[in-house]
Amino acid sequence: MASTIASDPQLRDEWLAVRYGASPDEWEQLADRELRVEYDHGMLVMHAAVSLRHSDLNAFLVTLLRQYVEHRDLGRVVAGPYTMELDEQRKFEPDLFFVRSEHAQRLGDDRLRGPADLVIEIASPGTRGYDLGIKRNAYAAGGVPEYWVIDPDEACVHVDAPAGTRVGDVREGRIESRTCEGFWLEAGWLWQQPLPKVRDCLAQILGKDA
Repeated sequence: MASTIASDPQLRDEWLAVRYGASPDEWEQLADRELRVEYDHGMLVMHAAVSLRHSDLNAFLVTLLRQYVEHRDLGRVVAGPYTMELDEQRKFEPDLFFVRSEHAQRLGDDRLRGPADLVIEIASPGTRGYDLGIKRNAYAAGGVPEYWVIDPDEACVHVDAPAGTRVGDVREGRIESRTCEGFWLEAGWLWQQPLPKVRDCLAQILGKDA
């Protein structure tokens, strides 16, 4: 795939290979090859491999949220790479997302057709502008009702509800989900090295229901 580093300041970094003027069919061909590639109105974005810190944080969040959702029987938690197709022109692969039980019909074998209820991205220095710019705008247009961008390098969680409407930038204290009933986490858990045990955090979230 012929690619360039975009001149758009939201994409000006070494971690994103970008191609403009692509069609949805070209995205389908690349997605079939199991590449992590996203699409927004003719723009193909291919991601580099993630860091160990990103991988560990993603695994922690997926495990914590999945165990909570399963315990409460609230729906489904999906880890990327798996496509969230907001419409024909917007196809993304979030780090993880939550889909409520009443929206389970949106989940197909190869993609979610429509918005997830909670989308979480883990930003890196190379994707921060993309996650907070292009993706935030696309998720807003696609009707994502809740969007968290976790930035471990800045020790900050950017919370939108819905996507595109900033609720706050949280560095410490509790973050409560508006779409995943009863789920919360302490921002401080995310900055710990090593990360805390999932079972200990889950027990705190569930309280008497543990």
